[in-house]
Amino acid sequence: MPMSVAAKWFPASQRLGVRLATLMVVALLPLGIVAYLQTSNLTREAKGRSDEALMGATLRAALGEIRVISRAEGLVAGAAVTLPDLIKDNTACVNRLRKLASDMPELTLLSFVPENGRMTCSSSGESFDYSDVALFKTLITAREPTFTMTGEGPVSRTSVIGVLRPIFDAQGVYLGYLGAWVPHSRLRILEDKSGEADQNGVNFWSFNRDGEVLTASMGFDKVDETIPATRDLASFVGEKPRLFTSFSGAGERRTYATLPVVRNELYVMSSWINPPNANRSFLGVRPMVFPILMWVAGLVVSIWAAEMLVVRHVRSLNRSIASFAHGMRRHPDLVLKDAPLELREMAQAYAAMTDDIIRNEASLEDEVHQKEVLLREVHHRVKNNLQLIASIMNMQMRQARTPEAKGLLKSLQERVMSLATIHRGLYQTTGQSDVYANELLSDITRQTVALASAPGRQVKVDTDFDDILLTPDQAVPLSLLMTEALTNALKYARGVGGAVPTLSISMKRVDDGQVVLRIVNSIADHDATRDGEAMNTSTGLGAQLQMAFAQQIGGTLSQGQDGDSYRLEVIFRVSDLMKAENRAAAGTDPS
Repeated sequence: MPMSVAAKWFPASQRLGVRLATLMVVALLPLGIVAYLQTSNLTREAKGRSDEALMGATLRAALGEIRVISRAEGLVAGAAVTLPDLIKDNTACVNRLRKLASDMPELTLLSFVPENGRMTCSSSGESFDYSDVALFKTLITAREPTFTMTGEGPVSRTSVIGVLRPIFDAQGVYLGYLGAWVPHSRLRILEDKSGEADQNGVNFWSFNRDGEVLTASMGFDKVDETIPATRDLASFVGEKPRLFTSFSGAGERRTYATLPVVRNELYVMSSWINPPNANRSFLGVRPMVFPILMWVAGLVVSIWAAEMLVVRHVRSLNRSIASFAHGMRRHPDLVLKDAPLELREMAQAYAAMTDDIIRNEASLEDEVHQKEVLLREVHHRVKNNLQLIASIMNMQMRQARTPEAKGLLKSLQERVMSLATIHRGLYQTTGQSDVYANELLSDITRQTVALASAPGRQVKVDTDFDDILLTPDQAVPLSLLMTEALTNALKYARGVGGAVPTLSISMKRVDDGQVVLRIVNSIADHDATRDGEAMNTSTGLGAQLQMAFAQQIGGTLSQGQDGDSYRLEVIFRVSDLMKAENRAAAGTDPS
C-alpha cells in the first residue's frame, strides 16, 4: 500500500497514541470554542456593566461641580437676553446683576465688562479696569460662550472659574461679555467628593474646549502627572462619553472616563490606577484562560485515559509481536495489568498462537533434520555404489583385450564417476537442496583430467567458475554434459607448435539470469582443420549425449572452430529451487 503524504513527512502520525490525541483534540475543540465564546460574551457584558458603573460613579462624583457650573451657565445665558436694555442705566444694571447673584450664593462675582475693559456694572457694585489684564484681551476677542479659569481673579484675588457669554444689542453690535465667576473654595460638593475620590484612588478634573483644566480634585500641581500623556485634553472635545486606558504623565497605567457637561464647551474627566489584577478573576487569572484550561484539562485526561487503558497495552503487545516476528522464539511474557477484557483476551490468544507456532516449528525442525540425515545417507550410499561400480569397471578395463573395449569401459567409468561426484557434493552440503556449481565442476574437471591423462601427455587446464547454485534437476545433466565435453576436448586437444595443449573451462553469469558454460581446447596448426571437422561431425554417443543433456537443462549448445582452438558453449537459465521442488512433488520428469 503506498504511503500517504502525512505518513511520509510525519511518521509519528501513524502511531495509535498520536491518532487518539488528534481525535480528542478535534472532539473537544467545539466544546472549547463554545466555552470560550460564552466566557468572552460574559466578559464583554461584565465589562460593559462595569464601564457603565464607572461612568455613573464619575457622573455622581462630579455632579456637584456640574450643577454649579450648569447653573452659572444658565444664569449667564438668561441675563444676556435682558442685559442690553440695562447697560445704559448703570444703577439698574447693578441692581439686576446683584439680584441674579443673590439667587446663586456660590458666585463670587457677576459682572459685565464692556469692550473698553472698564467694568462698572457688577453684582458687587465695584468698578475695575480690565483693559490691562491679559485674560481680558483674550476673552474680549472670543465673542462666543466659553469657560475659563484663572489662578487669581483681578477682583476676588482667588482661584476662580469663569462662565462667560458675549452680549450683543438688537442690531447685533458687540457690547462686551457677561461673566459669572465661581471660586474653587465654594465648590463644596466637589470638595466633599474629592476626599472620597482620593481614598478610592480616583481623581476628577474639568476642562474647556481649549483643553484648559478648570477644576482638579487632586490639586493643580498634580494635573500634569494625572492626565493622559498620549492625548491632549482638547482632542476629547466633541466626543461621546467614553472609557479608555492609557498611561499618565507619571508613567502609570490608568483608566480614564470622560463626560461632556456642556457639549463642545465643558467636560469632566476622571481617572484611577489600574490594579495589578485588573480584568482578572479568581486567583488573578484572566477569565478567558479558564475555558482554555478546561479544554486542555479534558484533552490531557482523555489522552491519559487512552494511554492507560489502550495504548500502553497495545504497545506492549506490539513489542512482543515484533520480537517474535524477528525470530525471538520464546514464550511471550505479557503482563497487561489493569487492561480491558478485550485486550487481555487478545493477549491470551496471541500467547496460545505463539505456543502452537513454537511447537510446530520444533516439530518441523525435527522432521527436516531427520529427512536431511536420511537424504545424506541416500547420497552417501549412492556415491559409494557408483564408486564401487567405477572400481569394477576399472578392474574389467584392465582385463579387456582390445583398445575399443578399453575405450568403451573408460568412457562409461568417467560418466559413473561424474554421477558419484554429484552425489558426493549433495552429501557434503548438509541442509541444502542445491549444489554449488563451482565446486561441482571443479571436481569433475579434476577427475576427468586425471582419468584422461597418460604418461608423457600433459594438458594445461584453466578454470574460472562463478558461485552459482544449481538444483539437482540441472546439476546432474550439467555434470554429465561437462564430462562428455571434457572427454571430447581432451581427446582432440593438441599443442600449437609442439607446446603443451591447453584447456579452458569457465561458467559465468550473463544478463537476465542466464549462465554460459564455455569449454575451449587448443588444436595444432597442421591438423586443426581435420580435428575441427572431426569434432563438428562426430555422430558418436558422446555428441548425442551432449545435445540431450543441453536440452534437459533448458539450454542451447553451440560449437565450432575458432582459429587454432575449438570452442563449445552452452547457454541456459538457472532454475528456481521452488519450481524444481514443486515439479518433483508433482512427479514430473525434468527432462
